[in-house]
Amino acid sequence: MRTAVILIFLFLSITSCNDSNKEKKVEIDSEKSEMVDTTNNTPVTSSQENTSEQIDSGNTNTDRSSEITEKDKSVNISGLYINKDHLDDNACKCYCVDISLTGTSELCLMENELYINARFQKNGNEIAVYYSGKSASTTNEEIPWDEFETNTPIAILSPLKDGNLELDWKGFSINGEIALDYALYGKKTLEGTYKKK
Repeated sequence: MRTAVILIFLFLSITSCNDSNKEKKVEIDSEKSEMVDTTNNTPVTSSQENTSEQIDSGNTNTDRSSEITEKDKSVNISGLYINKDHLDDNACKCYCVDISLTGTSELCLMENELYINARFQKNGNEIAVYYSGKSASTTNEEIPWDEFETNTPIAILSPLKDGNLELDWKGFSINGEIALDYALYGKKTLEGTYKKK
């Protein structure tokens, strides 16, 4: 008799769990069928949703998705960054980097004296910085600006796990070699860790 009561109790508890699961499934199904497609404000039924999921999962256009991902990464990395060792430069007179993957930006090598224009190019995870000419703000005319190579990176920006960027100054190149006489200009002001301003 005791085992019969236990078996009946187990049977009732199992069937009540199944009923509550069915009620939850009915609630979820009704919520799905009440969803509204925001593109044309028409209700989306469960069968339409499943069809659109199948279409999306069967999409083999990986080139387009990788383009979007790269574009999103570019958008996220572009912007004004300040050197963490010089956070007092709020006006960004010399210790900031304005990253733009579509144009050039001015970089300070020596405040009130040496400025260059630079372009940024994304190479995998890193961003290469290239010299693209003397800035109009430069007052020092003794440096051989026209001899510096424009297709050799002068610096590399590497992303850090905390969202900051590390700038490693390489220096200007002339005839395929680092121009040692001018190597320290950007190293003193630009090299370091940058956070988005």
